[in-house]
Order: sequence, then structure tokens, then C-alpha cells
Amino acid sequence: MIRISMTCLRRLAIVSIGVAAIQAGAVAQQAADPDAAYVAKFLEKYKEVTPQPDIATYAAVKRYDELYMGDELRKTIETQSNNDQSALAWGLCYRMRSLNTMYRATHDPKYLRANLDAARAVVAMRDDKRGKKLWTGEVAKAWGCDLYATERGRAVFTVHTGMIAHVILDCLVLTRDCREVREELGAEFGQMLSAVEEAIAFHDSEWRDGPEKGEGHYISLNQEPPCDNKPQPGNRQSAMGCALWSAWKLTHNPLYRDRAKALARYMQRRFTPSPDGAYYWSYWLPELPVTEPAPKESISGEDSSHGSLTLLFPMVLAEDRVVFKKKTMKGFANTVLKGLGRREDGIFFGDVTGNPSSSPDYVASPAFWLPLSRYDQEVRKRVETFYLKYVATPPPCDLADLVLYCAK
Repeated sequence: MIRISMTCLRRLAIVSIGVAAIQAGAVAQQAADPDAAYVAKFLEKYKEVTPQPDIATYAAVKRYDELYMGDELRKTIETQSNNDQSALAWGLCYRMRSLNTMYRATHDPKYLRANLDAARAVVAMRDDKRGKKLWTGEVAKAWGCDLYATERGRAVFTVHTGMIAHVILDCLVLTRDCREVREELGAEFGQMLSAVEEAIAFHDSEWRDGPEKGEGHYISLNQEPPCDNKPQPGNRQSAMGCALWSAWKLTHNPLYRDRAKALARYMQRRFTPSPDGAYYWSYWLPELPVTEPAPKESISGEDSSHGSLTLLFPMVLAEDRVVFKKKTMKGFANTVLKGLGRREDGIFFGDVTGNPSSSPDYVASPAFWLPLSRYDQEVRKRVETFYLKYVATPPPCDLADLVLYCAK
């Protein structure tokens, strides 16, 4: 028989009471702040910057140039201009997007020239230029990838084509309106445009009109097997929508305009309005249009990283006042203010509804939501707070957006 002294029993009782008190304290803290557990995880990932810089120093053109132009950019182009492992779509494309943004912020043609260098390298790495076959045996006039459709093999993904095409076409739109760079480019302008149009045309077989009148969308074909013949997720539709709209601006081909508008209507009708004045959505948009408002708690929100790409197309069209009008865009600003950026202390959430059970790993780049500051300046303040408090050195695309929207 094991004998336990009264002293030991008293000590065990004290320990048990202490543990219970700690647990009770944690429960009380969670009740007082339902975000407490999320905030703790966020602060593990994002360490607070001290001393905190001012925005003028942080988001300076000179800083962007020192960090991301010259040799650093050349190395990035050399290592990320093929899409075999998706480095082009998820790497160099964002760098190219940042160069377009820096031109918008400064009107300095050096950013266009740098981006055209990148575009030349990208066009040269198209699958047909390299003799790369897809799993179907086809050699595509586009950029294949060996990841994602692993059961099959190399495939061309709609989202990749959209992202690549958009940054090149957007650069050509800016170049067209910059006389000195346009003259330097000469006949290469049309050649580059044709190369990108061929890549967009590769996905014509995926286009479907409907399902409702005036709508259109892309389905998945020959990509990940579980996705075959299903409407693609919102972020993938958005990437191609941006490419279509930029192609329309350059060519005035009504096919691009009509598809972009049809796709915009398809997406607009599938964002869910919430009683809090915001719109929310899931990674997979609903099959049919949303007809009734719903509270955000009823929606499994898309992660904030993909969500910013889903909303890129509406933000691009809103600049031209097409389909997505001011009232709708104010609702998307509320997606930030009531959802993923609902706190005022710089902490962002990992899904668009601001769910505290989301992961801070998906916070990614809140600067991508900055175009919504046109509709509510509070968006800018919250994004700015995130970077100044928690990101010592922002990635190039983030920094360029901060230069455009936040620099004084």
C-alpha cells in the first residue's frame, strides 16, 4: 500500500487549485476577448517592429529602388521567369505587378523598361518556345506547371495564365500611353501582345456562358482531376478577368470586353451581402446567384491571401466604373473594416470574415486591399498600421502599393 502524507496532499491540493485558477483565467480572458488566442498566434508570426518607422520613410520610392531594382531584379528575372514550379505565377508576376504600380506612383519610365525586360524573358519561356509537353501531349502557347495536377502531370492553369497575362498586358497599356517607351518598343509591342493573346486563347475551351442571363465563367479542364468541368474558384476567375479587361483596352476586340463583363456579373452576384454592410464569400463561389443577405458567421470565408486575388478583378473594373459601382465597392471596403481588418491595432485575420479561428499564415499581403481606400480611408489607416507595427521590410509588391496609396 502506498501512503501519502498530509503534507503531500496539501501540496497536491494547492497545485490543483493553481491549475484550475490558470484555466479559469484563460477562459475569462477568452470570454473578455474572443480574439485572444488568434492574437497570440499572430504575434508569434509577426514580431512587433521597434522603433516604429514613419510612413514617409517606410514607403519611399528610394527605398523601393534600393531594395528591388538593379541586380536584385535581374536575378529574380533569371530565376523566376519559367513556371515549371509556379515561380513565375506566384513570384515574378508579383514583382512585375509592383513595377506597374511604381510607374503609376511616379510616372518614371524606368519601371516600364524594367518590366518589359521581365516580359521578354517570360514570353521566351512559354511552353511552345521550350518544347514542353503537357500531360495531354499538347504543346501549349502558354506557361505550363508541373505542380498541382500531380496525378496527371504538367498542366496549364487558368489562374497562372491570367496572372501572367495581366501583368504583361497592364504594362503594355501603360507603355502605350508613355510615348518615349512606346517608340523604343516599336514592332515588339504588337509581338508581345500577340504572344499573350495566344495564351489567353488557350483557355477558350473552358469558357461557358451563364448560368444566368448576362453571365459567363471559366470551368476547369485538364487541370486538377477533382475540379474537371466545375466552375473555377473566384480567385482563378478573377485572374483571367483582369487579363480579359486589359486585352480589351489594348485591342478593342469585343470578345474580351463581353467576356470580362459577363464574368464580372457572374462574380458580383455570388458575393454575399451581410447585415454589417460588407460582402463576404467562400473560396468556391456559390453555383447560383446569392439572393438574400446572410451574417458573416454563416460563411466559411475564403482565406485572406486568395481573397485579395478574388477581389482584384472587381477593383480593376471599378477604376473604369464597369459593373462594380461605388456602392458595391464601399461594401468591399467594409469587408476589410468589418472582416479581415476589423481590429484597429494592425492585427489582420486569415480569412475575409475576420474569423478568429483562421490562421495568421494566410494574412499574406494586406496592402493588396489598399485600392479600397478610395472608398473608405480607414482601410488605408488599418493597412498602414499593420506594416509599420509588424513588417520591418515589406515585399516589393506590398511596398509599391504602400508608395502609391500611403506615401505623403
